[in-house]
Amino acid sequence: MITGLKFLHIAALSVWCAGLLLLPILLARADNPVRPGEAARMRVFAHYAYNFCVSPAAVIATTAGGALLFGRWLFEPWMLLKLAEIGALVVLHTYLGHCVTRLGEEGYVRPVVPPAALLLAGLAVMTAILVTVLAKPHLDAAMMPDWLRQPLNRQLLLSPAPSR
Repeated sequence: MITGLKFLHIAALSVWCAGLLLLPILLARADNPVRPGEAARMRVFAHYAYNFCVSPAAVIATTAGGALLFGRWLFEPWMLLKLAEIGALVVLHTYLGHCVTRLGEEGYVRPVVPPAALLLAGLAVMTAILVTVLAKPHLDAAMMPDWLRQPLNRQLLLSPAPSR
């Protein structure tokens, strides 16, 4: 089961990351179409890629990753760092979705953040996630706030329910 979840997580993550690298390239290319009608085709392609490929892959990757997190009972400080980095990937995903929506509704509108910067940001976040997962750096648990180190109401995680 864990092997299947890992495969699903890595496959969906690969599609998600590839899409997050492709979309800034499409945004940059939509600004300078080469042939007549190319801009319209790019808008449609970006819309379908984001809504029917990249976003479902993101949902599958995060769901499988969450299942792995609980399936392997992996609660280490480095995992919290990875989850923060995944949060940065989600922010990038959301901003690209905003840009694709504007591209479809208003025609080409230059994004506030240049597409080259979005591409570099995506590469930086993906590299940071890969380094964190492969290195599994030893982070001191004392660096984390108390609310992350102790269960709610100071209960043990798997303690039996109190009898009534």
